[in-house]
Amino acid sequence: MLATGFFIFITALLLAIYFLQKIIYISHEKHLFDEPSETRKIHITKTPNLGGVAIFTSMMFASCIILSLTSISYIPYIIFCSLILFLTGLTDDLVGMDPLKKFGSQLFIAVVITIFTNLRITSFYGIFGIYEIPFLISVPVSVVFIIYLINAFNLIDGINCLAAGIGLLACSVLSIYFWKMNDPGFTFLSLGMCGCLVSFIFYNRTPAKIFMGDTGSLFLGFFIAILSIHFLEVCNVNIAKPGMAFSKNAPILIFSLIVIPIYDTLRVFTIRVANGKSPFVADRNHIHHQLLNLNFSHLQATGILLSMNVIFIFLGLLLQNFGMEIFFISVTSLLVVMNWILSIMNARQAKERRLQNSTARPILTVVREYYNAIKK
Repeated sequence: MLATGFFIFITALLLAIYFLQKIIYISHEKHLFDEPSETRKIHITKTPNLGGVAIFTSMMFASCIILSLTSISYIPYIIFCSLILFLTGLTDDLVGMDPLKKFGSQLFIAVVITIFTNLRITSFYGIFGIYEIPFLISVPVSVVFIIYLINAFNLIDGINCLAAGIGLLACSVLSIYFWKMNDPGFTFLSLGMCGCLVSFIFYNRTPAKIFMGDTGSLFLGFFIAILSIHFLEVCNVNIAKPGMAFSKNAPILIFSLIVIPIYDTLRVFTIRVANGKSPFVADRNHIHHQLLNLNFSHLQATGILLSMNVIFIFLGLLLQNFGMEIFFISVTSLLVVMNWILSIMNARQAKERRLQNSTARPILTVVREYYNAIKK
């Protein structure tokens, strides 16, 4: 399995490099750029934003190889839903798309996946004292989870390498667990996405030659949601089997892998609603924006958030024997403290800027008046 997995990883990596180079070339020839026109946009140069096309195309080629080596009964549904999401993201990247239509396509694919496949969350693992859940509850819970993750990765994709870095971290860890579970199909899928993301990060690092765009971030969020639900269900089935030490606390691992996009999305939506705005109106209140305001570079901010993500993963491994409640309380406390520290630092930074501006204005006024007097 290891040799085949390595082959899938290298194949996806090389395909992604090839497609990324071609897309960058075509984007420059046809002037297909992400214009730095909006105030919330951070980049200052015209940059191609169709990196998701390369990620999606490479994964589809890799999936064809995987299908010939393993048997995943519902993979046609995954490919179909991925295609719908790909077209949605591509349309938004090229000409823009109404948020309600984007949400409608996400709702459609989430319903298709949960109803026509076995990819559903069927257990709460004892959270709130609930274990197995009926079909009528399982479907809406799974639909909400898929849509939330799709949008979480879409929203976290605001600086270079962040969404791809978190996706790479999640896929890498899950590929190890799928391999330990003797699940070749999802091991290969995870490794294929790892190959695509490694290639993309190479071209997305500062100065970025290409962005992921909605095409990539929507597809990546959907892909991570599929891997997460499958992992939860495999662990639920094998919960009493030897060698499945993490099965009882599978939600801890999943939450620790995607805690940054989950928390950032919840935080931003709460701020927007509290300010009387639509939760889907873009702004600069994300965690990565706070780090940039403190004069960290894109890669430094990405490194800080990825490091925190790794800390949460280790925290999950350390606390798995203490129960999910202790883990969630610990993570929530750390996130609240982190948000508090960042808020204080940003407030101080803003105050210093205001003071600098207020002292700079009189000096400029005096210089201007002196210059005008000399000119006369």
